[in-house]
Amino acid sequence: MKKPLFILIFLAFVQCRESRKADPEPLPEIAAIAGKWRVIGYSRASGDSLITDTVARENAVFYMFRYDGVLVNEKGFRPCCLPQNYFLNGKFFEAKPLKPVEFDPACQNVYCAGCPEMAITTPAADNLLIETCKGTYTSLVREK
Repeated sequence: MKKPLFILIFLAFVQCRESRKADPEPLPEIAAIAGKWRVIGYSRASGDSLITDTVARENAVFYMFRYDGVLVNEKGFRPCCLPQNYFLNGKFFEAKPLKPVEFDPACQNVYCAGCPEMAITTPAADNLLIETCKGTYTSLVREK
């Protein structure tokens, strides 16, 4: 009885160690934003006004900044129409994938006008604001 129990505990320990190796520490430049984020709203400039549409939790889209700074969607694919590199709090960051990343297969059905730049700011510890195409914003909150 002790031998099978020991084997199970040993296998669980090995599995736990393996999972820790899978995700290395995030790069220092993006450590503050590494992790999972939920979209809470979209905003756009219209004349002198900013029009904001909130997103209900049940309709939320999730994004993840991987340890290498690559932005992926909840399925692990690179999102449609977003540039790979970005400005984080005013500093340019070139995302160089340290493991393979694929474009979302749904992107083949999407026409992108494409924004050459994306700016990410952190107005508060667990909030992100992503600006694309000058005047289009996505607000996100960290998922814990």
